[in-house]
Amino acid sequence: MTNSSEIFLVFTRTLVFIIMLLLPLSCSKKDKEESVINESINTIDQKSFKILILGDSLTEGFGVDESDAYPSLLEEKLNNKLHLKTGIKYKIINGGISGSTTSGGVARIEWFLKSKPDFLILALGGNDGLRGIPIEKIKENLEKVVWAAKKNNIPTVLAGMKIPPNYGLEYSNSFSQLFPTISDTFNIPLIPFLLEGVGGNPEMNLPDRIHPNAKGHKLICEIVFRALEKLLE
Repeated sequence: MTNSSEIFLVFTRTLVFIIMLLLPLSCSKKDKEESVINESINTIDQKSFKILILGDSLTEGFGVDESDAYPSLLEEKLNNKLHLKTGIKYKIINGGISGSTTSGGVARIEWFLKSKPDFLILALGGNDGLRGIPIEKIKENLEKVVWAAKKNNIPTVLAGMKIPPNYGLEYSNSFSQLFPTISDTFNIPLIPFLLEGVGGNPEMNLPDRIHPNAKGHKLICEIVFRALEKLLE
């Protein structure tokens, strides 16, 4: 007659055998679930068209709420209007840092490229001009950023800048002509003047008369959106 110890031993062996049979199935199911999750994440990334704006305090949104800065307004406008035509979700990467110059853009572009943007808006140069940095140096730095984008097959739009004649008319004219020259050289689209209708307009700027207020950012958003709408449709 079989005693209780033998019955327990048989039961234990049977249970272990069943677990061993089910374990591969469990692992297979887990692997499949992880694969589905990863695929979903990749699909979301593919559907999100990421636009990097490399800029200074104008892009960062100095003096206004983040939601009132033109990069945030632009993302909202792209998703509300252009999305209806393209079916694509748009994400703006705000690469604006107050006080940034073109040399800072050169130093930061490789780091920002790690986010794998699909498009670049290059909005630097204003601080260089206000500091009187040599035109050739500004040109060299902007071209380095454009080259970095080209090497990664990232289409680029260049935002033109203008400055007051603090360093003389010759310097300010050479500065403003710098952007069309780079646009022609690299055959990239140009926004003639990022601050068109905003620069020098008291109603569009903070009391410092340099940085746009919320109303000014709305106009900048319209300027950039009109440029992007033609290119992204």
